[in-house]
This record gives sequence, structure tokens and C-alpha cells, in this order.
Amino acid sequence: MKVLLIHPPYWTGERKPLGYVSHSTIPLGLCYIGAMLEANGFETSILDMHKLEMTMEDLEKRITKTKPDVVGITSMTCNFPNAVKVAKAVKLGNPDTVVVVGGVHATFMHREIVRDVPEIDFVVRYEGEFTMSELVYAIDRGLDLSNIKGITFRRDGNTVSTSLRERIDDLDSLPYPAFHLLEPPVEEYIGSGEERGVPVITTRGCPFECIFCSTAAFHGHKYRIRETAKVVDELEYLKDKYKANNISFVDDNFTMQKERVYELCRQMKERNLSMKWGCSTRVDLLTEDLLKTMKEAGCDDIFFGIESASQEVLDIIKKRFTVQQAKDMVIAAEKIGIRTHCSFIIGLPGESAESLNSMIKFFDETKPSGRALPNILEILPGTELYEKREEYFSGKPPIPFADITTTQLDMLLKFYKINFGIEELFRVTPPNIVIE
Repeated sequence: MKVLLIHPPYWTGERKPLGYVSHSTIPLGLCYIGAMLEANGFETSILDMHKLEMTMEDLEKRITKTKPDVVGITSMTCNFPNAVKVAKAVKLGNPDTVVVVGGVHATFMHREIVRDVPEIDFVVRYEGEFTMSELVYAIDRGLDLSNIKGITFRRDGNTVSTSLRERIDDLDSLPYPAFHLLEPPVEEYIGSGEERGVPVITTRGCPFECIFCSTAAFHGHKYRIRETAKVVDELEYLKDKYKANNISFVDDNFTMQKERVYELCRQMKERNLSMKWGCSTRVDLLTEDLLKTMKEAGCDDIFFGIESASQEVLDIIKKRFTVQQAKDMVIAAEKIGIRTHCSFIIGLPGESAESLNSMIKFFDETKPSGRALPNILEILPGTELYEKREEYFSGKPPIPFADITTTQLDMLLKFYKINFGIEELFRVTPPNIVIE
């Protein structure tokens, strides 16, 4: 039984959107699923179409030649249309290949996908490591699929959704992600320079209730953690096998349990790992003392999802911290030498001209040195905002797209001026655009 796992491209076509940057990271979720499939005896490979810049025509030829028995496709809401194109290309290459999709978007739109996309045979809902392995095993042996928890499929013209699978409490029961299954080879992600980076996950779940975020809906509100010593074991393994020296902890709220982070830092120093690392967290889950401890253990980057510099907007979206907390923590991190990356979402409920301007002012007051990320709101299935979007946006005119674009440019210009002293961007003349 041959299984091919596919990471679809984020963008296809010759004309890419303004500001589009192709940035490839190891598809960690597929590497976990691939490791579980391999551990259960299935011949498995992982194809990163995004990294390879592979076209659908290229994929169709690959499928015709290799004829995998099962193809698993992951995607987010933003590139789900490409996941559908992948499924179509797979079926054109070999109609007998079973196509499975998973991920956050598929989890919450499972019935619609099975109903509307005939090329997709199964949807795996929520965490996929055990579900995908059981599904492949059942397909291989011709077993009753209705006994597998966490899948949706068609049977006799009807949509069948089995009962939900319990989330994985013991994250240490999962094998290390199978980087060796990747195409292109993992070395192309890690790089050959002085910094050799890989992603690591140490927790799943989020106890917060931000209305725009699908993380808690997908991974649950229970905060599940790996044993600290086993995390450090994995870091040693990555250092020995891949010469990794730069780690991205990709947990959503890395510092949720401060004592766990103190202990992790202690063990990293005790074992002389000498690694640089970064993480993502909330501004209200840090203290200056913890920041100093993290810095001493190698932390040089923190990603903050701040979302808005308006307290009214933060309260509406149930972010549960204050603008002042955000400013104080960015300044504190920068003061001790940790780069901060600040992400905002433009177009949230309660947005106004004043709140848009406050985002730009935020950079003047805090001066983050990492990245400025002015994202446009995407309403994601599975979120409270998706379920109640008419209620949250009722009676209020939408923010004009021109204002959104202007705010994005102003935030980026402010960021680059602060960090690099670049004035030239303000004098760029836009090209003449001819509408045919």
C-alpha cells in the first residue's frame, strides 16, 4: 500500500498578488502523519508542491507514473481551492487512487466537501495521525469504514460522518516527524548556511476564545503538553542528525505554562545545546523575568499575535489583554535583545479609521525589529466569527478596500523607516496599469 501526502501550493498562476512572498517551511503536520503511517508499515512519501513550485500538470504525470494507492492532502482555508485542484489532478492521473483531505478547513467543512467535490473520497477531521493510519489500514484490508472515528465519506449517495475521535492526550506517543520522507529533501528547508532551522511542536490546544481563530476549535481548549525532557531529547536528535542550531517552536501559546518554559530553558542550558530559537505567544503570558531566562537559553525571536491596537476591537474579539500590555511587552522584549514580530488583522469587527491609525502609531511607540504583518481579515470556518458573522458586522458599513490597502502600506513603510531608515519607499511612483 503506497501513500503519498501532498502539501498544495499557496498560489498558482503567473500573476501573483501584490506583496505575495513565497516562503516555504517544513509541512510539520504531514511529517507527523507520515511518521505514523511509516511506523504502521505503509510505504509513505511527502510531496511539497509549494516548495517545488510544481504545477497540476506535473502532479498528474507523477500520479500516472507512480500510481499511489492513497493520496492525503492538507490545506488551510486560504489554499483550499488548490487542494481541490490537486484532488482533480490526482484522479486524472489515476482514477483508482483514493483521495483524502484533512486540516482545519476540511474539518469544519467536511460535509460540504464530500457533497460538492466528487474527486475527494474521504475527509479526516481534527488531528489526523491515528485516524489516517486506521483509514489506510481499513482501505488496504477492505474493512468496514464506519468503525473508524473522525472521518466523513460517501456511501450509496449519502454522506456518512462517523463519531469524533478523542484528541491525543499523550503527545509523546507520537513518533518524531518524518523529515526523511520529504520531497524536496529536508536539507533544502534547513539550509546550508550558518543557521540551520527546523520547526518543533511542544504543545497543542488553546484555552482562549478569540472569535476569529480556529486553533481552539481544532485542537480543543485543553492545553496538552509534552514532557520537557522528551522535548529536549528531540532537540538533541535534531542537532545530531541534521546539525540544526535554530529552532522554531510552533506552538500557538508557547509560554502558557511559565514554569514549564523555565524548566525547558534550564534543561537546554544544562545539556549545552547552544541553539537559537523563537516562539509564538501572547503578550499577557510573559514577564520580564521569563523573557530574560528565555534570552539566556537562546531565544532571539518572539511572534506576537496582537491583532489590533484598539482596545474596543480587542474587547470585541475577546482577545483578553490590553493595548498597553502589548506595548509594554514588545518594548520589554526588544530592550533585552529579543526580536519581536507583530501581527495585526485589518477589518475586524469594530474597525474604524481611528483603529486603523492606531496600528500605525503602535510601531512608532514600540519599534519592533522583527516583522510587521498587516494581515487582512479572513473569516475562517469553525470560528465564532464565522458562525455569527452577520451579527458581528450588522449595521456597520465595511471598511473600504482602499483604506485597508493604504493601512497595510503605511504600516510597512513605518516599520521599514524605523528599522532601516529607508525613505525611498515613500517616493516610489506606482506604475501605469492598463485595463484591457
